[in-house]
Amino acid sequence: MKVNRKEKEILQKALQHWESVNLLNTEKATELKNNLEQKPFNWQAVAYYSFIFAVVSLLIAILSIFADKALLDLIDSLISTSYVTKSFTFLVLSGLFFWLDWRYAKTTSKKKYSKEVFAFFGAVFLAIATGFLSFLFQMEERPGILIFLLSLVYFTIAFYRKKELLWFFGLMALMIGYGAVTYNLSKNNELFFGMNFPMRFAILGLIILGATYFLNKVKTLHAFKEPTYFSGLIVFFISLWILSISGNYSSYETWLEVKQYQLWFYSLILLMASVAAIGIGLKKEDIMLKNMGITFIFLNLYTRYFEFFWDIMHKAVFFGIIAISFWLVGKKAEKIWDKGS
Repeated sequence: MKVNRKEKEILQKALQHWESVNLLNTEKATELKNNLEQKPFNWQAVAYYSFIFAVVSLLIAILSIFADKALLDLIDSLISTSYVTKSFTFLVLSGLFFWLDWRYAKTTSKKKYSKEVFAFFGAVFLAIATGFLSFLFQMEERPGILIFLLSLVYFTIAFYRKKELLWFFGLMALMIGYGAVTYNLSKNNELFFGMNFPMRFAILGLIILGATYFLNKVKTLHAFKEPTYFSGLIVFFISLWILSISGNYSSYETWLEVKQYQLWFYSLILLMASVAAIGIGLKKEDIMLKNMGITFIFLNLYTRYFEFFWDIMHKAVFFGIIAISFWLVGKKAEKIWDKGS
């Protein structure tokens, strides 16, 4: 039986305990111990994080290009063609990379992460093509519908190719499309049915979380439950956190006139949601939900510290409180760990 180092230590302790209380004889305990084999170094994790860093670095490189006006002018001069040509070119490139992804997957069942590069570039080029199509159809100021259609394309390809990466792209396009459409519909007063951006995205987060229930019921969609669940949690909690800072106000100028203590209600909602997440996470052994709740409890508390005490409290005292609080948390975690050992 192959187990990691931590699991091997736990199992060995369990076998020693059962042997000491005569639940196992010495021969059987020795046989079971010999059956334990420690897994080798986790190269899969190294590969996964290496490709994550590669993708992030690539995105930073692309953003750096777009931040440089001289480079943008050079690129524009090199591809100063019609929007029809540009969109068609990137659609062809997108199709080529999706085909390479399909072809590469047929030739090898291994190299799980490196073969995702083709799907990644296919998705990026499809997004660029959609951007040029918005200019072609003079929808650059109202691109929401096109972005929604793009998300459907991502979801469809993800479904047929069983790719979580493309499902993430679909979720991102869905969120951007949702933001664009609600922004256009609320352009006059910046509120959509009385909700500003953080409030709207908190609702969207709940809807995405609700979708995980449906995904769990449909066997062919089980593979997409985890990324959808994670995305919903992130969107919901980050939106609540921003809401606890900004409130549900329509403009920056209006928010500046509001005292921060008047937003206590949103801080309370975030606190209640975080506590509920920890409780449900512990009850259902949902590590992701539990960790999300713990993270946002601390983020909520430290945000309130910055809001109420940053200007009036000496910085040494402020960071001293943070240091003590983390030390206390560490001590408590250490006690829980010792009891479980």
